[in-house]
Amino acid sequence: MNPIDPAALDALRTLLGPGGLRSNDVAGTLDPGITPGNLDAGVVAFPASVEQVAAVVRLCAGHGIPMVPQGGRTGLAGGAVSAPGQLVVSTARLDRILDLDPLAGTAVVEAGVTLGRLQEAAAEHGLSVGIDLAARDSATLGGMVSTNAGGIEAFRHGTTRQRVLGLQAVLPSGEVMDDRKRVTKANEGYDIKQLLIGAEGTLGIVTAIVFSLVPLQPGQGTALVACSGAAEAVSLFRRLRNATGPDLLAAEILWPDFARITARGLGLEALVAFAPGDSVYLLVEVAGDSAEQAADHLERHLADAIEAGEAQDAVLAKNAEERRRMWLIREESWEADKAFPHGFWYDVSVPQGALDGYARALFSSAAGLDPAMKVFLFGHLGDGNMHLTVTTGREMPELHEAVDAAVFAGLAECGGSFSAEHGIGLEKRAHLARRGDPAKLALMRTIKQALDPLGIMNPGKVI
Repeated sequence: MNPIDPAALDALRTLLGPGGLRSNDVAGTLDPGITPGNLDAGVVAFPASVEQVAAVVRLCAGHGIPMVPQGGRTGLAGGAVSAPGQLVVSTARLDRILDLDPLAGTAVVEAGVTLGRLQEAAAEHGLSVGIDLAARDSATLGGMVSTNAGGIEAFRHGTTRQRVLGLQAVLPSGEVMDDRKRVTKANEGYDIKQLLIGAEGTLGIVTAIVFSLVPLQPGQGTALVACSGAAEAVSLFRRLRNATGPDLLAAEILWPDFARITARGLGLEALVAFAPGDSVYLLVEVAGDSAEQAADHLERHLADAIEAGEAQDAVLAKNAEERRRMWLIREESWEADKAFPHGFWYDVSVPQGALDGYARALFSSAAGLDPAMKVFLFGHLGDGNMHLTVTTGREMPELHEAVDAAVFAGLAECGGSFSAEHGIGLEKRAHLARRGDPAKLALMRTIKQALDPLGIMNPGKVI
């Protein structure tokens, strides 16, 4: 790809003002985030307003410069990877909470605001964003919209798509689409914002979002539960989900290899030692009016679950520190990958009724490929979104296709998905081409061509 014309770079510097364009030693002064190739373009624009974003897009369209929108660079599918000759457009300076209305339960934010910041601001008014994920302190809301992030609470409040009331975005032409509705009901023709949500920056750059907030329930009860298998964990989930009283806030499932190796890496082996060696763990959290109410509710229903055979044993967090350590085993998932590197990672969705059979078949297939193969399996039980790494701890490129086949076996037939919450980006583009519905793929290409005829908006991603 040809380098960016120096005249265009000068125009961008003039447009963005001091500090608005970085092109000297970008890789050495900026954090590339999860994927090292995110900053390979070597040139990063930092617009500070929607007007500047629009002007940058118009300038790039005029010069044929491809753009790669970036937020917190926490994506796992390569959706923010850039290359020489492209311009990274960062939302880092679009970082204002424009309005938070406690009466209406809405928040209007710029795209560069992190999830953690909005969570803190909403909590001051007894409200919650209704979305939570481990990268909350670095993931930006614009990036979460662009990838339709899911996270821990999706089974309660939906994915990011369901939390968005309105949207402002700059289209590939440089036009600004401002549809910042603050109401749930607005049937005004095609819902174009839904095209942009989950499009991973291929159809435009999200600049501002209106979120619908939910009540914050401050009292929490947390427990780590041992179950004999996934089917029993699903039954326990349904018991807690259907119970009256404090609401089930989280239900994270962890198979034994993942839980035990992660705990060992964190120095928390004692925390998981209460369970038999082949137990599946379920990290559950309920939220009520007070911590005492939530803990009593959880203890009572877990006792019933043990009696019913849905659980083997459980440990309840007695304080905030114990709760934090339980969550570390779930959220510090890289510990297992550090212990056994060179794995292939996946992000799939499996209907709850099919989860036990899927997991058993996957473990059996992996062992058939190599007796030393480990499957680190964990995820959001409430919506069936499973994260997994398949590894022997050594490089094994010769087994990649066979592992793919084992992981994806039966997913389409049971109504699941090969791509749950991390998007397509570059990493899963071939899987989408091979496994996506042909008519849907053709329609996606038509939409891309209609909105981005020059192909300059995050080129090469998704399709």
